[in-house]
Amino acid sequence: MTTTLQHSTGIEPAAPATTAAATDNRQGRLASALRSEWIKLATVRSPRAILALTIAVGGTAAFMVARFVDEPDVNVATVFGFSAVFTAVFAAVSGILTYTTEAEHHTAHQTFAAQPRRGLVVAAKTLITTAYAAVLGLAGLAAGAVGAALGGVEAGDTSTIPATIAWATGFAVLAGVLGLGIGLIARHSAAAISGVLVWWLVVESLVSVFAPERVVRFMPFFAGNGMLEIVEEGERIAFDRPLTTVIFAAYALGALLIGLAVTARTDP
Repeated sequence: MTTTLQHSTGIEPAAPATTAAATDNRQGRLASALRSEWIKLATVRSPRAILALTIAVGGTAAFMVARFVDEPDVNVATVFGFSAVFTAVFAAVSGILTYTTEAEHHTAHQTFAAQPRRGLVVAAKTLITTAYAAVLGLAGLAAGAVGAALGGVEAGDTSTIPATIAWATGFAVLAGVLGLGIGLIARHSAAAISGVLVWWLVVESLVSVFAPERVVRFMPFFAGNGMLEIVEEGERIAFDRPLTTVIFAAYALGALLIGLAVTARTDP
């Protein structure tokens, strides 16, 4: 009988090293895609224009309410959050433009040539859109606070301000992601933006007149407004904030996943 002795060489298998290299490679590709999207955001004019409009509209709206609405509960703490509604619109538009401008100007081909993994490109666009929408949300709220203060109202209950900032910023971020998903699906700026605005400002308003409350509360932007606790006096058209956030986030994530599938299967 022959006995074979197996000696340990102390050398680790190559598989873990290969896995680590693949992970580093994916991270490097994502970092490269993020740098590319950041350069686009920093060099294109539309993000700066949208940021300026967010500040101007949010500050003006808060100033007008503080100056001309004569009600006992009008103060900085209650008024500055009104800017979040306009900010969410601008965030959705910016999310749409993140992809549609490339598709319309046929520069998406170069983007996908530089990074063939389209999922990584969409992931990078999602992260940049999220960060930019958060900046829009915070800028709009700051402008709203300044506008309300210039309107001559008192500070009010400042303990509610941190919660308002958190919910309003979350609303802007989800609106931006929803816009990105719609842009990936439509691939045309005018069609996507007009569709979102018509649905947001016209269709949901009409449906709310005729449809029962149990239906209206599941509509996307009524759920989004529920994150800000914007309801008609004496009415309840949304669930509590956490549940409205889940509803609106489901729309945003659904649009993004559909947009990812469309982008992966079709040419820009």
